[in-house]
Formats: sequence, structure tokens, C-alpha cells
Amino acid sequence: MAANNLRSVLWESFEWFLFFTLLLSTRGSVAVAESSINPTTADQLKQLNDQTIIATHVSLDSEWDHFKDGAEKATWTLAGLWGWPVGDSQDWGIRFRLPFSYYRTDQASDDDGLGGVGDAEIGVGTAFRLSTWRTAGGIELHTDTASDSTLAEKVWRLKTGWGVAHDFSKWLSASFNADYNHSVAERDDVRPHRYLELSLPTTLIFPQAWSMNAKYKTAIDFQNGDRWNHMVGVGVAKRLSKVPIVLSGTVEKSLSGGAKRFQASITIVYYFERYHLLR
Repeated sequence: MAANNLRSVLWESFEWFLFFTLLLSTRGSVAVAESSINPTTADQLKQLNDQTIIATHVSLDSEWDHFKDGAEKATWTLAGLWGWPVGDSQDWGIRFRLPFSYYRTDQASDDDGLGGVGDAEIGVGTAFRLSTWRTAGGIELHTDTASDSTLAEKVWRLKTGWGVAHDFSKWLSASFNADYNHSVAERDDVRPHRYLELSLPTTLIFPQAWSMNAKYKTAIDFQNGDRWNHMVGVGVAKRLSKVPIVLSGTVEKSLSGGAKRFQASITIVYYFERYHLLR
């Protein structure tokens, strides 16, 4: 019994020692990060998960979904956002997304797969920058334009949302987003879509234009018994030094079961810096 107590005390002491060692080393790293972070680069890294920042860019996202029944789906999404300032602290933006998908069933099947254009989306929004706080809102239309019904959600859907973000320092920011989705038209007996999405993304900026991000997301499905779905995701990103390009990779996992095992994606973003001046 005494030996067990001794081991417990030693282990607890080691944990506290490790905690303070990491804390002291983090303080030194933070001081270096604070002095080396470029504001434009920081905004570009944060915008990957922060809808309160509007910067003109084009992107290509490659996403891979793996399902429990063995099926797989690959999606390449071409997206663009055009933003322009309308005041000292306000921006407007228009966003467009067009996915191209390839879907196949389990490998034991003789199905060679199916590919084509998915449902396009277009949206408009505005953002306000208030010192270390930011807020933004907008509306988006999800269209039923897929080339094949297998790749479509079979609905026309409106999404309205608003978000608030805060920079705790030059290297740490977090935001809270709320988006309400409501279908306005359905086909092929698809049930109406009516759900609320809440997300909490956090971004850590490191020297040499690196960043890490983590996100918790939950959705309340009002058409399915007010069911809650939970998801977590982590990612890493790097802004290239000589060209305004950000490369990022993310992995997301559902905590509520469902057909999807996990989702992985790689994104390339090119920023048109001359169209967006930081204030």
C-alpha cells in the first residue's frame, strides 16, 4: 500500500513538473510568435475556419469520405470569394462553390463508380472588424444542380448564419458560428431540411507561417426528432513564403455514429492580396 502511495505521489509530482516545464517553454514560444507573425498571413490562416474574415481568394478542396458499408466518395470543390471594403471596418463578400464528385460502392461490388457535377452554392455576406473582435453574417443558396441524383441532396436550401470571433492574441483566435438551414423545395420524396448548426473553431498561429486548428461542431435536426449530431476536427496549415498560397489538411470524425467513418480533406487557397487591405 505504501509503495502504491509513493508511486502515486511521484507520478503526480512528475505531472506537475511536466506541466510547468511546458508552460515556461510555451511562454518563450509565444513571445517569439508575437513578434514574427505577419497580420496578413495570420488572417489568411485564420480564414480557413473563420467566416468573419472576408478576403478575395480562389480555392480547390479535395475531400475524401469513407463510409461504414465500404463505400467511398471523393469530392473536388472549386470555390471563390470576392470581397471588397465599404468602410473603415466593414467588408462585403460574394462566395461561389461548385463540387465535382466521384462515388463508388464497396470494393466487392462490380460497380465502377459514378462521377459528375454536384450541387452548386452561392452566397453573400458582410463582416465587421472591431479591434480584437469580429462579427459577420450572410445568406447562402444551395441549389439542386447535380448532374446525377446520386450526387445530389435533391433540395433547394437557404442557409442564414452569423458568427462572432475574438483574437485573444496575435497567435490565438476563436469564433462561434450559428447557421440555420431550411429547404424551400424538395424532389423525389426527400424530406424537408430544417436544422441548426453550431460550431466552435479555434486557430493557433506559429512562427514560419504555420497554424493548427481544432473545431467542434454540432447540428440539431428538427425534422428528425430534434436529434443532435456531434463532430470534431483537427487540421494543420502552411502559408507559403513567396506566393500568397495556403496549403491545409484536415481530418473530421463524427461522434454520433452514422454512415460516415471519417472525412479527410486537402485544400489549396490562392489569395488576391491587392483586393483586400487590412485595417
